[in-house]
Amino acid sequence: MLKRFIYLILIAIIGIIAVVLFNTFRFSGKIPVHQSLPLTGVGDSAALHLSKAIQIKTVSFGDTLPVDTAEFKKFRVFLETTYPTVHQKLPRLIFSEFSYVFIWKGKDTTLKPYVLMAHMDVVPVEAVAEKNWSVPSFSGMIKEDTIWGRGAVDDKASAISIFEAAELLLKENFQPERTIYLCFGHDEEIAGKRGAAKISAWFKEQKIEPELVVDEGGQVDTEHFKELKRPVAVIGVGEKGYVNIDITVEKTGGHSSMPQQETAIDILNKAIMHVREKQMSASIPAPIQELFTRIGPGGSFINRMALSNQWLFRGMLISQLEQTKETNALVHTTLVPTIVKAGIKDNVIPSVAKATFNSRILPGQTSDDVVDFVKKAIHDDRVTVQKQSISLMEPSAMTSSDHPMFKRMEAITYKTVPQVIVTPYLMIGATDSRYFRPFSSAVLNFAPMTNAKGFHGINERIPVSDLKQMIFYYRLLLTEK
Repeated sequence: MLKRFIYLILIAIIGIIAVVLFNTFRFSGKIPVHQSLPLTGVGDSAALHLSKAIQIKTVSFGDTLPVDTAEFKKFRVFLETTYPTVHQKLPRLIFSEFSYVFIWKGKDTTLKPYVLMAHMDVVPVEAVAEKNWSVPSFSGMIKEDTIWGRGAVDDKASAISIFEAAELLLKENFQPERTIYLCFGHDEEIAGKRGAAKISAWFKEQKIEPELVVDEGGQVDTEHFKELKRPVAVIGVGEKGYVNIDITVEKTGGHSSMPQQETAIDILNKAIMHVREKQMSASIPAPIQELFTRIGPGGSFINRMALSNQWLFRGMLISQLEQTKETNALVHTTLVPTIVKAGIKDNVIPSVAKATFNSRILPGQTSDDVVDFVKKAIHDDRVTVQKQSISLMEPSAMTSSDHPMFKRMEAITYKTVPQVIVTPYLMIGATDSRYFRPFSSAVLNFAPMTNAKGFHGINERIPVSDLKQMIFYYRLLLTEK
């Protein structure tokens, strides 16, 4: 009986090995190489224009904090003087004073329009971080064929590239086949409620359903797929959700010379630690599964074995993805404290302590799931948990990679970036384009930046070569049928 049992186990093991090897060898082969085009018709003044744009401090500080209207007005004048043909030939709509839509009428008005998006506002630079910049953060300095400064990557490069492409084409008296809307928000960094939200509401009122919406997001990655020895263009086809969770502790304070065994801050600290100790359950969203399918054949034997046999190696694959912050965010709903408030004076123990967690929600989970997770993790009735309604967005719908507009973007990317591999991707951050997803079947997030650095951080910068690549890409989007 025992021998028979061992015999059956051996047969099962051999069977599993055979299946694993069959799937692994089937999941192999060369990834096709597509011919790119020379970067023509991009102009030589774009770098200087982006430099000037960076020097204008169009900063969004917070949802409830005022903006420097003088800087946003200065940016409007800059656009009008730098791109006179766009402003002369294309009607401009203004929303909330500083967000703009330019209407480029097409030859065939029966075709559904395209929307090209970018935003003009930037995040602030912390005063304490300024000393760590290689150049002044709003200098727009051009050195070593690179443009430096806040907004160089996010997202003035996209805005300037769109304007550059449009200005050059209009000077050539080009008219697109279909109508094109060029949309520029001024408050994307604080949820886009006054910019993109109102622009999208106007589209709905006019019953305009775009065939394609293109916004910032995915880029060309040369760092995370090094074994492929080729760049990978990740096109965002959907976004994680967004919610802020407030946790609050109220407990009698008093004089700091006579502290209680536990204060409101102590309780809050423990609650924060409990939330951060674990993560919500992992899953691999459909765009990431397809990313694996597209890049897998070019990987090592071990990687191909894991990707082609997820029924056996899923746990190992998830564990590997959890090793870096970028890939961990692809398989988990993230939760991180971003604001902590307590106390008004050094010798007074506060009676209220509060923290705000920002969460980016994985498809298949909801903001209510996040609240439940936080409550269970804290497991303390003294801590109140409440989600904010402002900026709340559940995970978006996904654009299929079989959609004709994805295939069009894919083809244009092949023509723009040499040797590139193109794949769908899940956006882990929020963009203005999310407001268009309810009434457009193809909302895609991509700009062909290859070596841009410092997104929301120190030494934000973009090579001039990347900027020219972006202009060429938008030119193809506008001109190719």
